[in-house]
Amino acid sequence: MTTTKWGTSTLPVGDRADALRQTIRDQVVPVELVLPKDPDRVFADVALTNVGPIQLSRVQANPATVHRTPRLAKADWEPVLFISLQVSGESSVIQDGRHAVLNPGDIAFYDTRRPYTLLFDQGVDMHFFRIPLKDIALPDAAVGQLTARTLGADGSISGLTASYLSQLAGSPHLTTGSAASHLAVPSLELIRSVIAAETERPALAAGPLNETLGVRIVEYMRAHLADHDLSPASVAAAHHISVRYLYSILARCDIGFGEWVRTHRLDATRRELSRHPPSADTVSSIARRWGFKSASHFSRAFKDAYGVSPQMWRSAHILSAQGGSAGQSSPAPDDGAAGDPTA
Repeated sequence: MTTTKWGTSTLPVGDRADALRQTIRDQVVPVELVLPKDPDRVFADVALTNVGPIQLSRVQANPATVHRTPRLAKADWEPVLFISLQVSGESSVIQDGRHAVLNPGDIAFYDTRRPYTLLFDQGVDMHFFRIPLKDIALPDAAVGQLTARTLGADGSISGLTASYLSQLAGSPHLTTGSAASHLAVPSLELIRSVIAAETERPALAAGPLNETLGVRIVEYMRAHLADHDLSPASVAAAHHISVRYLYSILARCDIGFGEWVRTHRLDATRRELSRHPPSADTVSSIARRWGFKSASHFSRAFKDAYGVSPQMWRSAHILSAQGGSAGQSSPAPDDGAAGDPTA
């Protein structure tokens, strides 16, 4: 899978508006795009990637209004469902008599078979996911109940899905090569599970929710990685399953609970210790924030994983940022580290 990038920066100012309208019409969906009257204010950066049947668009652009008119909706030859994921700022989705306001981390659905309006008064900083309705494979009535509703940013299935989609869109290595083909099916099933779970026809949810249980468990673990009480029992309880069944589901995903949590917590501390400028937090407080109860155990685990102590890692990155030499290069992460995640 490859990513196609397009932007207005290399175009003559007077050509940018028409070029942007044509790109959105030809590459994403036919719409009427209302842009600033001043051509100097028209700008856009667009990146398009296909993950199986799902088209992912990363868009940053000027303030705009998007209209899917009745004429365009009626002429739709391939009906698709869109998901808007707000990255920063605020936007609105209007369809089917509803008006959803999106803040960072929120998602909303809209259906190209019916008119809609998208408002980007503060500019566009969004991820858009385009899915053919034939691949959703759920009744139209279920899809229709979900359009133009603000979802996500909480602990529900829609919240976990928003988190998953945000990571998918923000990790280019996940949407290229073999990774994209592996993620296409679980991504689609997770989207189906949101529609099924949010509908007033709960019987629809059984299949998608069961098929996406593994993905939802991992996203829950990721979202609660810093919780000191994260444990197999707490994760199982949150998903209304037994601990034994939790282990069975994770085994199917080739995941060991303790190793996964410990490795991802170590990676989180590594990223914090690599920041420049460094935070005022001590190494011990960073370790505690990510669930390590013992500073000595954390130090040993970090050195086993990355080859140097946490303090040396931080010092090396400070010196590197200042143009100095750390005396020892930062080792590549070793995702195979194992141990007690709560120590």
